[in-house]
Amino acid sequence: MQARQGICPVNPGFRFTTLLVLLAIAFPGWGQAWVFGNPVDVSKVQGEGVFHHLESSGRRNIALSGPVVALTWEDDHDGLPRVYLACKALTARRFDDAVRISGGGEAFEPGIAALSGGRFVIAWEEDAQVYARIAGVGALGPPLRLSRGEAAQASVAVSGDRVFVVRSEREGRWMRIRLRTLRVAGELRLVSEADCVVDSDPLQGDQYYPSPALLGGELVVAWEDRRAGHTIIMAAVSKLDPSCGFSSPLRISHDRLERNMPYGKGHGVSRVALASTGGGLFGVWADKRNFREGYDIYGTAYLGQGRFGDNQRVQDDFAGQARQWHPAIAGESQGRTLVAWTDEREGDSDILLSWPEDGGWSEDTPLPGASGPGEQTHPSIVLGADGSLHAAWIERQRVNGPTRVRYVYGRAFDGQPVNPD
Repeated sequence: MQARQGICPVNPGFRFTTLLVLLAIAFPGWGQAWVFGNPVDVSKVQGEGVFHHLESSGRRNIALSGPVVALTWEDDHDGLPRVYLACKALTARRFDDAVRISGGGEAFEPGIAALSGGRFVIAWEEDAQVYARIAGVGALGPPLRLSRGEAAQASVAVSGDRVFVVRSEREGRWMRIRLRTLRVAGELRLVSEADCVVDSDPLQGDQYYPSPALLGGELVVAWEDRRAGHTIIMAAVSKLDPSCGFSSPLRISHDRLERNMPYGKGHGVSRVALASTGGGLFGVWADKRNFREGYDIYGTAYLGQGRFGDNQRVQDDFAGQARQWHPAIAGESQGRTLVAWTDEREGDSDILLSWPEDGGWSEDTPLPGASGPGEQTHPSIVLGADGSLHAAWIERQRVNGPTRVRYVYGRAFDGQPVNPD
């Protein structure tokens, strides 16, 4: 891959200031109305037969580094699925043209995490292997292969110049979650420090879709696990140490109390996503314990020292019998937490939001620009240090129509114009 100018620029560019949408949301810690820009297209190439995907393990397709926001996705506009990256200065009106991150093979499910100085680490699957590389100001670093055998579903967490990439890799009959610990060398190079299994118990079923998050001096990894004969959510904890010493795994998605329900071996769960939230950590997933309503959004808090709290239903009572899908979560250093998901309660697919409030969870609120006619699905969100919200999703203007990647920015209203549109 050749370097090119314009990748992840730190130059803020021109400032576009127009008051756009005033939304009366009282997020905890903000306690005031919010303003949102108009949604903008991220993917420039779209049309019939082109399909975009925001499917990273842990729902991490968007990240912030200083004055730059970056988005990574997969689409097939050149005939094969490839991984792309687009960046934008926070004050700029539009995203720069996308840069291809993957090589010549079929590539899927990219995930991203922020480094300092407008740089990002992207990890992805390509031809059944997992790779990672750094995208910096005006250049791409060399790709580094992280897997030894068939592997997929990479997800990334960063602590300073240390990078933690988890993946699902084949080990005989089953897939197992593994961690590769990397170090950033110079501006754009990654160096491998260690590779280990996250769960050292003998495999009893496949392990899929890991999600890592950092809390203090600990690395928490959660994943889908089939050892129980149905899918459950498991987690393990390690100190931030290249030796990769993980605790014994714990089941964090709980059983229902009613044992006469028609689940077979148990109800299903899907696609866990973790986020650090200041002094805490929370995980969410899609959960089918209320089988008549399809999937709901459930989660649990990490309590430290290898302990997790009770399961909590995140979405409100107005969800009815509609299905909820694709949960994503974001947190920031002041302890603010936000969860987004795909919701079908209004007939169309919309992106809804909820946040901790009064010891529970708020009423569900549509994300401005990502609800209404058409289909809005697969959200990915990140919160800035100032509490600003940056959200991306996949949009179809009609059922089975072409897709595009969309983005919106929002912040608490302080009387000043909002940017970008």
